Amino acid sequence: MELAYDLRYATDHFPGIGTHARSLATALLERENLGSVTLLWDPRALNTRFDLEPLRRHPRARWVDVDIPAMGPATARETGRLLSSLGVDVFLSPFWLKPEGTTVPCVLTLHDVIPLALPRLMSWTRRVAYRWAMRRAATAAAVLTSSRFSRDEILRLTAIPDARLHVLPLGVMRPEVPPVRPAGAPDGPFALTVGTHRPHKGLDTLVAVWREFEGRAPLTWVVAGADSPGPGSFAELARGVPGVQALGQVPPEALEWLYRNATLVLMPSRYEGFGLPMLEAAMRGAAIVASDLPPLREIGEGVARFVPPEDAPEWARAIRELCADEDARRGMGAAGPVRAAEYDYARYASHVEQLLIDSIAGVPA
Repeated sequence: MELAYDLRYATDHFPGIGTHARSLATALLERENLGSVTLLWDPRALNTRFDLEPLRRHPRARWVDVDIPAMGPATARETGRLLSSLGVDVFLSPFWLKPEGTTVPCVLTLHDVIPLALPRLMSWTRRVAYRWAMRRAATAAAVLTSSRFSRDEILRLTAIPDARLHVLPLGVMRPEVPPVRPAGAPDGPFALTVGTHRPHKGLDTLVAVWREFEGRAPLTWVVAGADSPGPGSFAELARGVPGVQALGQVPPEALEWLYRNATLVLMPSRYEGFGLPMLEAAMRGAAIVASDLPPLREIGEGVARFVPPEDAPEWARAIRELCADEDARRGMGAAGPVRAAEYDYARYASHVEQLLIDSIAGVPA
């Protein structure tokens, strides 16, 4: 089987999807039944987060630089034209954009449908483009999603057929870099939130919590993730709130240090398709407080304390109680790595391989 894999999403612009894209590529190259793996890459893309050289040098990798961005008006058409010229049997993407004008079977990945579930977060024109992309995705040979909750949402909000939609929880990779303390990290105990500042991430709930602490918070709150400048930015939201430190996007070695040294990891999201930071934190033995959302329950039951999203008083209570309860934190820390070990990329790649084989053969999903 000759596979074309879309690595163009392993960039700074897609930190979560990029982590998945790079991790899955690594696991796929170890699947001997796949033959060679053609890795599509845009050399103009900004990538300071992911070491792709081991993939480029892998003896079974066929590295192809393409002058086609991961997302753009002509991406679907030009990618389809490229696939038709590569002589591959099947195309796999860690994203949802389906190539046009090719007979190569396409297997896509759709982690969530936030633009349809929370339409106010996206402009009308972008929602129209997204709906068009979802109609295209409905014609793919198979679509992967990462939680039962996302599967139900996709079936509710798109025309993707049930028979072609597969739930495959993501894996989590073992740390590959040594921890390095980032500039700006607090000297004392701190809580950590990881992720890009977007409205559905619920950072405003924790800003309200720290504002109510009035400088008497039991620990500093550190936020690691890209922020959008201007009105609505996290910097503006948290301005003047004591005990809050925004580090912005940090390199992998700094993130490793933050996960390992955080007293608590906080996930206050209003909506998630999976929740990779929860698994990353659990792997490192962190104590976790998370919003009580179905996909977070799927992966975090028994290793996290769940709090209603947007309920600032309950978040404040959970933070205070866990800060004072070292035994509870130790219990979470012991359970986390055991749970995280269940989410393995070798297992994920094995399931993907079978779906690729079925897609080539035209076997109904």
